[in-house]
Amino acid sequence: MTSTLERARTAVTTSPELRRLIERGRAILVGPSDEVLRQEQDESHWQPTVTGGSRWWQTALSALSGMVGAIVIAASAPQWRLAVPTWRLSIPGIAHPGTSTQSTMWFLLGLILLAIGWLGLVHRAGRIADPRRAIIVVGAVIALWAIPVSLGPPLLSNDVYSYVAQGEMSSRGIDPSSVGPVELGRNDFLSGADPTWRSAPAPYGPVAVIAARSAVEIAGHNQVAAINVYRVIVWIGVIMAAIGIGMIAVGNGLSAAVAIAIGIGNPIMIMHIIGGVHNDALMFGFLALGLAAAQRDRKKLAVALITAATAVKLPAAIGLLYLGWCWRGAIATWKERVRTTVAVFASSTAAIIVGCFIVGLGPGWITALKSTGKVNDTYSPTTKLGFSIAEILNGIGLHVDGQLLASGVRALGLLATAVIAFVMLMRSPRVGFIKATGVMLVAYVLLGPVIWPWYLVTGFALLAACGLGRYRPSYLVVCIAASWFVWPTSVVSMGTFGNGYQHLRGLGVVALVIALAWGAQRFTGRWERRYHGLSDSERDAVVSSERAEVDATV
Repeated sequence: MTSTLERARTAVTTSPELRRLIERGRAILVGPSDEVLRQEQDESHWQPTVTGGSRWWQTALSALSGMVGAIVIAASAPQWRLAVPTWRLSIPGIAHPGTSTQSTMWFLLGLILLAIGWLGLVHRAGRIADPRRAIIVVGAVIALWAIPVSLGPPLLSNDVYSYVAQGEMSSRGIDPSSVGPVELGRNDFLSGADPTWRSAPAPYGPVAVIAARSAVEIAGHNQVAAINVYRVIVWIGVIMAAIGIGMIAVGNGLSAAVAIAIGIGNPIMIMHIIGGVHNDALMFGFLALGLAAAQRDRKKLAVALITAATAVKLPAAIGLLYLGWCWRGAIATWKERVRTTVAVFASSTAAIIVGCFIVGLGPGWITALKSTGKVNDTYSPTTKLGFSIAEILNGIGLHVDGQLLASGVRALGLLATAVIAFVMLMRSPRVGFIKATGVMLVAYVLLGPVIWPWYLVTGFALLAACGLGRYRPSYLVVCIAASWFVWPTSVVSMGTFGNGYQHLRGLGVVALVIALAWGAQRFTGRWERRYHGLSDSERDAVVSSERAEVDATV
């Protein structure tokens, strides 16, 4: 027993986790020490061990894996069936257009390679001693992955064809928030837009519309050239987002390189935002810079930038809510919080109204968001749960309307979102308006009626910049899993699994992702305990010994 106790005591010196546990035990009885207070403050900001030695080959392998994956995805992805044929990246041995099976297999291979490269980049980002060099390395690797997916037709989505169609409408003096691209008549802009959205008003604000209009006019009203110009706009948005995320991370005492690697270098950003040419990049860029400005107490600039983000897509207004509520810090009264929140929203609304007037945009883009609810085949938990219940009831002979039941569950999801928003509002002075914004952006998507992978990027990145702490393994799993939710099959969510109980099987996929995230969390925790080198008996011996010492002290 003595030898076991001595080995356990020695092991404590190499186990920060056990030292922290013992200090907390002492704190319960005799009060917290300065060390405990410091560790309590820092424990949510997990930092990897910095290595002084050069391990450039690890970074190179990660970069190579991600680049090969991006090339395979770009070269094998089918083109949107209604798009005008254009040049694309091609690789010998990879057919395009290939069969559905070929496209799926190449996509899976590319995504696995990209995910491996991303995990490697995240691992290396915090282990480069020089912070500036780390940012340069991370930025260069991300750019290396982003270039292949930018060569050729848009990937995994046809939304950009609707963007440029709306830009063409605006350039002709047609309000895209009141009518759909069908008003253009028969041309390339209309034929490229998804038939589902040809008659639907645009759910995007004046900044998004002016960006699309500028792309069309710069391209000389050529659809293919307009899409390429819009790629440049998306790249600018991504760069803005990277700067903002890096600044927020530094303001929180975290590694900017790690935050950028996690929030900007993930497969969703590479494949869907950059490869799919989504205007979410603009919203993300303005919002990240605005929150970074607010963090540095430049609140008026922050309101202007977050207003611009809201004028791209309405969910960015969440940032205005929490910024206004926390405007005067943690000691403000309720009246002061309400007053500043109303003032922030009033000034932002006035600016957006002016922007709409300049662009020629009506208020229809705000109410047009409801049209997205007509999509039922994404992996939204609320949608899948509603339809799954209907499938089960219909299977046992109780015939119910699946759409009606799904609408009810969706309404409950939105109610839960409102409850979470209120809870975060009350807690935002303590947790911070940036983390509150990130939490709500994620909750709004996960509990909403439709989930597309690119909807999750902004909230995920903001949380990464605030510190993931012990939740990092779950985050990484969910981020990789969500990037699989759209397959290269003419822009629909993951393909069917066979006839019957389709939504129930989809709900099984959601449950599997949750289980994998939980499993990753548990596995990592156990791995860390084993990594510190203590057996269960040694850990028990340390706790018993320290408990006896505390009793003696008291």
